[in-house]
Amino acid sequence: MYKLQTKRPRIGVSACLLGRKVRFDGGHKHNRYISSLLSEHVGLLPVCPEMELGLGVPRPTIQLRSQGQDPRLVVSKDPGLDLTDSMKSYASGRVETLGELDGFIFKKDSPSCGLFRVPVVINEQGHRMKEGTGLFAQTFVERYPLIPVEEEGRLNDAVLRENFFERVYAYRRWKEIPEPESNVFGFIEFHARHKLMLMSRGSSYYQELGRVVAGVTRKDLSQRRDAYIHRFMEIMSMNTRRGRQVNVMQHILGYLKQVLSADDKSELLNIFEAYRQQQLPLITPITLLRHHLRRHPQPYLDSQHYLQPYPEQLALRSTL
Repeated sequence: MYKLQTKRPRIGVSACLLGRKVRFDGGHKHNRYISSLLSEHVGLLPVCPEMELGLGVPRPTIQLRSQGQDPRLVVSKDPGLDLTDSMKSYASGRVETLGELDGFIFKKDSPSCGLFRVPVVINEQGHRMKEGTGLFAQTFVERYPLIPVEEEGRLNDAVLRENFFERVYAYRRWKEIPEPESNVFGFIEFHARHKLMLMSRGSSYYQELGRVVAGVTRKDLSQRRDAYIHRFMEIMSMNTRRGRQVNVMQHILGYLKQVLSADDKSELLNIFEAYRQQQLPLITPITLLRHHLRRHPQPYLDSQHYLQPYPEQLALRSTL
């Protein structure tokens, strides 16, 4: 049976989520899921842009304020104190030290770290629209569009949580291809071993990326690798659906039809349907498939990352 061999990924985390007392009031936003369970399986790098900028603790609150096309980062009670240029200068230098990360978990709503729907003040009365992005997070994403990113609040959603870590580990595997600039076989093998994961997003995606891989030579490897990984990570960011997961599991069952009894096949099909109807989590049919594959090894299926995309202890499929 295929064993996960990916090295321990390294993930950046807003420092307050790890219990660091770096917030404006000297407090924190400790997230035990990140600091306890995750720390057992990934390396965590704390980052607090506001502290690293030298704002100190305690400090006045800051906010994004609409001024022209791009929001400005200002002190909430004294908008004349504009920190935008200082933060952008700091961020542009700091992100250059973070290129080896495999993911980043940002603090939601933060004017420096928030990814989505960060409040932006739009008038003197303090009215807000949730449409902004924290300046540090924006700089990081623009510099590293391939690195998976998420907010800690969205990790409470089982689907988004599983998707994030699927991407983190897939990106880690991509970076582990030895001698990537000349390793044609490693490139082809990466694509082959992610077939079922791509199919779980949609049946056409494996063929689409297969056209990028087909006929690759050392001469055009670099260009094709770049096109491939950008599209691969874009596809992987799509959430899977139960029907597509069932299609993948039925594909796996096709390799076992000749070795399973009628009762075993019937049991699997019934469990697939129960999963489709939201009566069972994804881990149930996956565990049964892996049980049969231990009894009846299939080299092709053993190579597929779909069957174990990340450490089992993360238990991400138990709530899907």
